Amino acid sequence: MEGEKVMELSPALIIKKRHGETVYHFLKQKKWLQSEKHPREIENDLLAIPINEICPLTEDEISIIIHEERIDIRIENIEMITNPPSVEPHARLHQFITQWLQSNLDIVDTIPHRSKEEMMRGLLSELPKRWEKLGDLILLPQTAFSSEKWISIICEENQLSLWKCIAEALKVERIGKQKSIKGDVIRSSQAQLLLGDSSWVELLDYGVKFGFDACKVMYSSGNVTERHRIGNMDMKGEIPMLVRGDAELVHACEINHHSITALEWGAKANNVSDRLIIHQGDNALTMTKLEGIADRCHLGLLPSSQSAWKLAIACLKEKGKKRKSNSGLNLQ
Repeated sequence: MEGEKVMELSPALIIKKRHGETVYHFLKQKKWLQSEKHPREIENDLLAIPINEICPLTEDEISIIIHEERIDIRIENIEMITNPPSVEPHARLHQFITQWLQSNLDIVDTIPHRSKEEMMRGLLSELPKRWEKLGDLILLPQTAFSSEKWISIICEENQLSLWKCIAEALKVERIGKQKSIKGDVIRSSQAQLLLGDSSWVELLDYGVKFGFDACKVMYSSGNVTERHRIGNMDMKGEIPMLVRGDAELVHACEINHHSITALEWGAKANNVSDRLIIHQGDNALTMTKLEGIADRCHLGLLPSSQSAWKLAIACLKEKGKKRKSNSGLNLQ
């Protein structure tokens, strides 16, 4: 059956979760990664990454250096999940929507057969080319199924069947649609849930657990490289990011109460609540209480963090000042 997951015994490299991204890309570069199987989280904060037959099968033959130190690894045969080959998602969406259109256009007797074929080709040409996948929820772009052509055939009687059709095609349970970001002080998300009872999602990104309301909090998959880069920094003895950076303590300034709910959930899920202090409110006020205590300061303000640069610099200790902004500038 298409999409069915199979458990198979397979050799895997066992490492600490916080080294997951670095080791994964190391194995991929060496062509030692068994790509048809998926990394698996196991006991004691460890991650198992599947390796193939050309990878050396003794620990002494594999040397992975992070921050000038060779990391501890071991090789074991454990059960790994294998997914059989599946149809490419864009092709599946085209196939399922074609069937949906055939059923719904056939009901309209006033449209000539040739015109129906032309109309179907036009509608299929407007299918979205990309979307955001958050666990079992797909967020469609704002323009998806919003043209005059699509609006002319979507009605109250058939729209639920359309969203269910899309969910089945993309193998998820819930469907939502992006909307323009609200122009308020917290840049509220206005995404709309089209199918499903809840927009709360939970993700695992290289060993770090995220949970948030996808219709109230923005989560950019495009920022994955930056999240991994920060997570790979050596932060022992400093005060930056948690979980994968070995930070001692993080002060988080956040104004959006929905984001705070997500942050608190993530801290608890990753067992780092004791190393996180949240300061709720406008950072123009909260950051003034944090002067001179930070080793690093990361600014995620949009569309620009420039207005907070002076406040961020004031939060840094005099020795070894480091600040990273969302605009990509790095001041040391």
